[in-house]
Amino acid sequence: MLIDSRSLPEATRIEADIAIVGGGAAGIAIAREFIGGGLRVALLESGGLDYDDDTQDLYVGEVTGNPSIALDASRLRYLGGTSNHWAGYCRPLDEADLNPRPWVPHSGWPITRVSLDPYYRRAHP
Repeated sequence: MLIDSRSLPEATRIEADIAIVGGGAAGIAIAREFIGGGLRVALLESGGLDYDDDTQDLYVGEVTGNPSIALDASRLRYLGGTSNHWAGYCRPLDEADLNPRPWVPHSGWPITRVSLDPYYRRAHP
């Protein structure tokens, strides 16, 4: 169930066994682990269900140190978080992504693509 807290009466108390702060990719994945396990789960997101200029403006700020993309352009503040930049799609890795590349120092992974299959099945039911 999705509830926009802006529609609740002031001082409404939300009770949960687990509160997860942040409705981005990680927060949603964590919430999914607990849903259906008999616990009341609250996923708290500072944005709404859709993009909103006023909420997004909370990211306006100055970047110091290494030059970077503006904070408010590189992050999104609504359900799904910054994964909304790429529609939440995570392409499964290919074998080539894990193999060493002679021209890239320290490249390659100590795992095979096939060893990831159980995790992909779980993440992409």
